[in-house]
Amino acid sequence: MRIVEPMMMLLLADEPMHGYRLGELLAEEFGITGLPPQTVYRALQDMEEQEWVSAEWITESAQGPPRKVYRLTDAGFTSLDAWSLEMADLNRSLESFLERYQSLKTSQGGSSP
Repeated sequence: MRIVEPMMMLLLADEPMHGYRLGELLAEEFGITGLPPQTVYRALQDMEEQEWVSAEWITESAQGPPRKVYRLTDAGFTSLDAWSLEMADLNRSLESFLERYQSLKTSQGGSSP
């Protein structure tokens, strides 16, 4: 399952922003570090093609060159709802896995198989 896209969409649900800032927030909010910038921009391009995000160029900035700012669309909010259900299912599966693994470790007295 891809998890970066729904994380990006959740951040965009809070506020519109440019790709570089999204990359920073993925690290700050979700611990996704070492993500190449091109991965963020490729995901944004894919989400724009799906019409989950829209973008506009902001040129009136005193902080450097024009930036493409992305915002979540209504279709993006609908998709984010669906992603959240998938993430909840994944979370349940991971919890089951970890519980079973912990049970295995406990039954073996903490030794590795």
